[in-house]
Amino acid sequence: MADISIRKWIRWEPHSPTPPTSVIVLTSPQRRFVDIRVILPLPTPTDSELPLEQLEWAIAGTSTSSPVLNPKTKEVEYSHCVWSHWIDSRVNNRDAGADEGDNYPVEGHPELTLERGRMVNPASGRVEGYEEMWVAGEVRAVEGVGCVVLEYDADLKGEEGWARGEGGKQGEVERVGRGMVVRLGGYVQGFLRDGEDVRVERWVWEGERGKWEKRVRIGSGGLKGGG
Repeated sequence: MADISIRKWIRWEPHSPTPPTSVIVLTSPQRRFVDIRVILPLPTPTDSELPLEQLEWAIAGTSTSSPVLNPKTKEVEYSHCVWSHWIDSRVNNRDAGADEGDNYPVEGHPELTLERGRMVNPASGRVEGYEEMWVAGEVRAVEGVGCVVLEYDADLKGEEGWARGEGGKQGEVERVGRGMVVRLGGYVQGFLRDGEDVRVERWVWEGERGKWEKRVRIGSGGLKGGG
């Protein structure tokens, strides 16, 4: 099942909730995802290029979700989720790992999900407990299109200058080019990484204007996500 997750806030234990970033995760029916987290404020005009320092995190890969039953009631209490990173803005693609969390329903609010887990806090550099509140976006067809996923893997294409498992010359950063674009509902997100070169874009469908508008652009070039 495809889903659009928009983060309302994050809380690092023991602090209060804060919305320091604009975070949207697009996940296809086959569980491929692009997760883009940009430090606020977003640019004006919206198609202005942002500096790389404003990208808190970008991830693309695949996810799994396993229901966990309450031992007494035998009903689903929460879902344990694993996000496997195929591309990661924080580390070289070959070193990309995974993160995990537990998703709980919020009583009386079917559109909300509370995620709990532990991961590296970028402010402290330490692994800390966290809570994130997510709201589900509307998954609908736009211009007759439901969901599209594009993947780019330079290892498969065999392009000159892209790594095939060998180390480069001394002092060079190994280049492993990978990219993923997910178009779902009224959103398109794309993430491309080649060595230290990172490119990120987010497009949003403006129904009243009948066109796609670029909301986030980081890195040179472009992904041509919205057309």
